[in-house]
Amino acid sequence: MKSEKFDVLFAVIAPREVTFFGKVADVLKERYNLTSAFLTFYQPGDSYLSRNGFHVFSLHKEVHLLGVKAEADRIARIENKYGVKNIRQLLLHEKLTFNRFDEDKLLLKLVEYDRYFDSLLRQHKIYNVVQELGGFIAPMSLYYNCIHHDVRHIFIEPSMFKGRLFFNVDSTNIQLNKMPPPGQEVLREVENYVGEYNKNKTVVVPDKDQHHFMDAGIRKFLNRRNIKRLCEKSYYKYIRREKEEYDAISNHIKQHLLMFLRRRLSKKFYHQPDYTKKYIYFPLHVPLDFQLTVREIRYLNQLSLIERIGDILPSGCQLYIKEHPASVGGYEYAALKRLLRNQNIKLIHPNVNSYDLIANASSIITINSKVGAEALMQGKAVIVLSNPYYAQARGAITLGDIQELPKVAFGYKNKTSEIDFGFLQRVYCNSFKGELYNEKTANVDDFACSLKTHLSKTDKEKYRSLKI
Repeated sequence: MKSEKFDVLFAVIAPREVTFFGKVADVLKERYNLTSAFLTFYQPGDSYLSRNGFHVFSLHKEVHLLGVKAEADRIARIENKYGVKNIRQLLLHEKLTFNRFDEDKLLLKLVEYDRYFDSLLRQHKIYNVVQELGGFIAPMSLYYNCIHHDVRHIFIEPSMFKGRLFFNVDSTNIQLNKMPPPGQEVLREVENYVGEYNKNKTVVVPDKDQHHFMDAGIRKFLNRRNIKRLCEKSYYKYIRREKEEYDAISNHIKQHLLMFLRRRLSKKFYHQPDYTKKYIYFPLHVPLDFQLTVREIRYLNQLSLIERIGDILPSGCQLYIKEHPASVGGYEYAALKRLLRNQNIKLIHPNVNSYDLIANASSIITINSKVGAEALMQGKAVIVLSNPYYAQARGAITLGDIQELPKVAFGYKNKTSEIDFGFLQRVYCNSFKGELYNEKTANVDDFACSLKTHLSKTDKEKYRSLKI
């Protein structure tokens, strides 16, 4: 294989990434003379990218999982190479999301993907690898291989500020290294944003996730968008025999039907909040979110955690919980029923605005939910059980032992905490303009410009700087 050089390698796992990052690559070429290639985990996108003049490294064309079991020594080498204590943690997200529990198959997949990524980064000069934040085997193995080969890797995820993104360089975590510049411009931007949030009680929803943020009614599943995607996925998988990572079609349908049924069955469990009573608010995560499967595995079983909290609440206080808008009906009916036998715990109706739940709570407790960041914009103190980026804010209290919750939650008055504008400015300055998968020309331009500021210098850039 001929060795080639690329300024940026985009790793794409779904159709929207193919077209969006294709447009971004065009802007990088036209505006900055940077060359891009694509590593596809989605084979149906190969022809589109090739037609548009991009070099394509197709994972599923070049990796064939023909073995039965991965070699034990190879697994041990990967653990050492990635610096992980137990390789099972790299399988968890995929195992639970797709209900694939055959560890031999998953380990074989990890070993073969690792071999391919290792070869790719050895044979070609690649300066930057870019992909959306994701916990599946493919993106995580690619990330660890980039770290091993000293190739700059950038994970992208939405910011707490709508229309802005975090670019996590060589890390799975958000970094707040940049300090606000002198002057009042950033402060005014943040004050205006916080003012609008508190005035309109708006929930921050990235454009890419809008279709997920609705109650689990029939329209959420039986709509034109979903029917089209189901037909496309079935056509590529069964007719064209093209492979992709998100190929568990029957499991996907099953899980969405279960969400719909659970939502109907759980109707009797829902309560309207009583704001005259003292309560703590705990916002539930999407059950298998990256925040839990990768960033904070200790609290993957949220219902077990909530049960513990409910058991230690002082008399006269309740725990209000609310499902994430993207996963209404996402919890097993029987487990939810058992949990709610505790009269201290109330499941709030999905249609209740989380802004009001935050505003009237005695305390907010969260693992690393974005609701914690929203609470800080209301000037509320937030008790955190993990280490989210907003744990650095003045109003955040990190709880080491859950048994200390009653003392921490009610040991001080936190309803009139001041908004930490210094911290919010810092977050704003460490996030950058752009929305993922919004293909409007202005957004693609903004995204490309933001991405460019995070790319490592290429030979061409160094050469230009020397000439200047």
